[in-house]
Amino acid sequence: MEDADKKAIIAKILPSLNAEDIDNFLPLLEERHAAGGTILVSQGDTDRDLYLLLNGSYSAFYKIRVNLTAVATNVGNWPGPSLLGEVNLVLDNTRTATVVAREACDYLYLSKDSFDQISEKFPSIAIKILTASAAIINGRFESMRKTMYSSIIHDSPTVPVGITRLGRLLGNWSRVPEEISKKLFADYEGENFNS
Repeated sequence: MEDADKKAIIAKILPSLNAEDIDNFLPLLEERHAAGGTILVSQGDTDRDLYLLLNGSYSAFYKIRVNLTAVATNVGNWPGPSLLGEVNLVLDNTRTATVVAREACDYLYLSKDSFDQISEKFPSIAIKILTASAAIINGRFESMRKTMYSSIIHDSPTVPVGITRLGRLLGNWSRVPEEISKKLFADYEGENFNS
């Protein structure tokens, strides 16, 4: 793939990077190709590498144990271009899912060592990458949270039953009196979850 094409895709994936940022960032990225079926990241691994997925399509899988039985679930599918590995880059955590290329794809690989070089030489680029990563993480969390709340409340016969079910799932929830709600939230109407 030509550098101009890579730069255009980087600009889509990380829109806060300007042309100069991308010129400084690109030499630290390693272009790679993966065949369909290739595992790019594995749940539980501790690496902190980042992937800028240039094309292709991907699936994420999450494995849990339920009553001593292993259960693997497909938790998402998406096309490139996109970012992969942002959670570990930001949180220095274990990988939260296994991600597989569903078809042949190209990607740009950024090792943790290369990210550390960027942080030293171009701290503003590192900040922009971390900010974009945090936005992706927050977006996924908000989407999951809204879907979960909506599903629980929608499947409940009444609002109090829905609140009780949310409380069982998430901890101690209880409805507060209207006068306290008005003091806490003034004119904010709150998110709408119709039961």
